[in-house]
Amino acid sequence: MSFTSPLPKTTLVYKTTKEGLDIHIDVWAPKSASPIGGDKRPAFVFFHGGGLAVGARNVWIPEWLFTRLTNKGYLFISADYRLIPPCTGYDIRDDVKDLWAYITNPSLKLSFPEGDETTKELQIDPDAIAIGGSSAGGYCAYLTAMHCKSPKPKALVEIYGLGGQIFSSFYLSPKSSAFTTQSLEWIDPSSPHYTPYQHPYPTPPPTLSQSHPTYAGPDHPLGPAYPSNPRMQLVWLYLQQATLLDYITGSHSPSFSAQMRAAVGLPASAGTAASETVVASPSAQDAVVKAVESGFAGADAKAHFRELFPQFNITKGEWPPTVFLHGKEDTGLPVADSEHMFRLLKAKDVPREMYRVEGEEHSFDYKEGVEDVWGPVFDAVVKFVDKHTLPEAKA
Repeated sequence: MSFTSPLPKTTLVYKTTKEGLDIHIDVWAPKSASPIGGDKRPAFVFFHGGGLAVGARNVWIPEWLFTRLTNKGYLFISADYRLIPPCTGYDIRDDVKDLWAYITNPSLKLSFPEGDETTKELQIDPDAIAIGGSSAGGYCAYLTAMHCKSPKPKALVEIYGLGGQIFSSFYLSPKSSAFTTQSLEWIDPSSPHYTPYQHPYPTPPPTLSQSHPTYAGPDHPLGPAYPSNPRMQLVWLYLQQATLLDYITGSHSPSFSAQMRAAVGLPASAGTAASETVVASPSAQDAVVKAVESGFAGADAKAHFRELFPQFNITKGEWPPTVFLHGKEDTGLPVADSEHMFRLLKAKDVPREMYRVEGEEHSFDYKEGVEDVWGPVFDAVVKFVDKHTLPEAKA
């Protein structure tokens, strides 16, 4: 399941928490010579998916993105970050800020002992770093765009990214049916597999910065792909219960999600199909944003809006140029999230492109044969990165 590449790689600790947890990055040397000359290289920072609750820096890396960028001379950096629960979006925010400080430090030198003479020691050009992520990793990339501005990322790649429109039934309404294309079944919250991960915790789960996916194997009644690591099902459980935003914000009592659902008038129950997603009216959204600024739901809600959710934090000249890639039939994360962020960027005149992929579900870009179908779209995404990260390269 781990991602492998013949390119030289080094693993570094970018942060040690006060509890002594080391958090790592993997850095792969580029395949081609530097497009900017010398030992400095452009870099792309990638954040893995997994619902913020599972995953690691060496899994779920899109081969199409890795290959195209390293072929163009980019260092490819894949980062771990702390997982929910027990951590929250605030911990992940702190991790991406510390990661950014680490990789933009001009004294950082990357050693690749297994490389050839051209890759044994390289440096990152801090003025040529792009970022991106898939699904929950897209949320981490949004946090980077929000909080890392000196220097700011040159481009942002959102691959069906989480967190672009919180005022929808996907996040705020309890579900009436299972995410059958994702979790395979209705998840029983009373199962002993999942009770340790539900607030209030019987015993707080351990703080982790990686949790590898594992699968049940051929004898499981729901098939060999059924997740055996319970963390793989947590995002679907939280979305069933409409509590994911509670775990991201850390606001359980009262529930941040329940407060927002009531305030914008979303239904108390909703389906999981892409066509069943309900988005609150623009007037209801605007009213809640103004109310939160005036004190509705307390100081915590105001901090959540400011610190954790990208839709409230787009500023012209500060937000990086952004390209979106999203399947139109995505039930794992509605395309409405990306479309909403695209509209907000357009209103602020931020450079942006949007690729809605016809007929595709969540994680479509990991399927066998996907290059034959969507290769030109992948080319366009990387061309956008090049255009804004290396304007002199005339991508």
